[in-house]
Amino acid sequence: MNSTRETSLILVVDDNPVNLDVLSRTLSDEGYDIAVASDGEMAIERVHYEPPDLILLDAMMPGTDGFEACKRLKDDPATSDIPVIFLTALSDISHKIRALRLGAADYLIKPFEQQEVLLRVKNHLALRSTTRSLAEKNAALERQMSERAVAEAARAALTSELERRTDELHRAKEQLERELAERKDSEAARAAMAEQIIALQAKQLHELSTPIIPITDWLVAMPLIGMMDDARAAQALEAALRGASELRAEIVIIDITGVPTINAAVASTLLRAAHALRLIGARTVLTGIRPEVARTLVDFDIDLRGVVTRGTLQGGIAYAMSARSE
Repeated sequence: MNSTRETSLILVVDDNPVNLDVLSRTLSDEGYDIAVASDGEMAIERVHYEPPDLILLDAMMPGTDGFEACKRLKDDPATSDIPVIFLTALSDISHKIRALRLGAADYLIKPFEQQEVLLRVKNHLALRSTTRSLAEKNAALERQMSERAVAEAARAALTSELERRTDELHRAKEQLERELAERKDSEAARAAMAEQIIALQAKQLHELSTPIIPITDWLVAMPLIGMMDDARAAQALEAALRGASELRAEIVIIDITGVPTINAAVASTLLRAAHALRLIGARTVLTGIRPEVARTLVDFDIDLRGVVTRGTLQGGIAYAMSARSE
């Protein structure tokens, strides 16, 4: 479909010129763009030339009838997602079942009420628009997840480098302390300098361990990876509040898929984070709770009522999309 077209294009297929004229005028009056075809073969050619948003298809036509045309359109991946509504005088239930099995979206029997046709057209166009929008969002989410994987790999490499540099700093600190023991007059200044360097490295490591990833302009995710202790949990709480406030997020997903174990203090801190986010107007979705983590939460009697949980990050994103659309 041409994504730049502002109005929906409807292809009307009927070998009766009167029916074509009536349907075309009725739909045009509602603001739709109309294309017409008088048989199934012409309809298939028109669809490949300019794919419509919906097809109104007569069943009985000379040459390629509506059933054969529908089958060929549904068998072609390029046209299979275009909804087809049969408009036919064939009222036998076997014909209706045949059309639906071929992939038709609806089946209306002539003579029909114009208002009913318009309502069915409107509903199927809205359904297709929603389906296409969800597909585009899913594709965008897949791209974001792929980009996130690349970012995670880069973060891991940076973390490894920071750890190596931290080890070097510790060794340098030990050497510095030996020198300071010999030069007591400069001990305080040198020790303060070493502590500042170590604190800076630790701060950088902590920031990398609690990233805030924008998914949309109202949805952010914070994937937690590695061992969690009280300090890291507190850091996560602070980062979630700061990120939600700065990005004006409506929903914050805290994903603990990468956290191997969790204790009562850490679980309580995550729960406090959810309550604190609620106070600043953001909802929390907790994802990635594996069976062993769930058992730990039960053993510690952690009350997660009021906090939405999902098994996977993808599930949390799907919930957030659904919750906001309500």
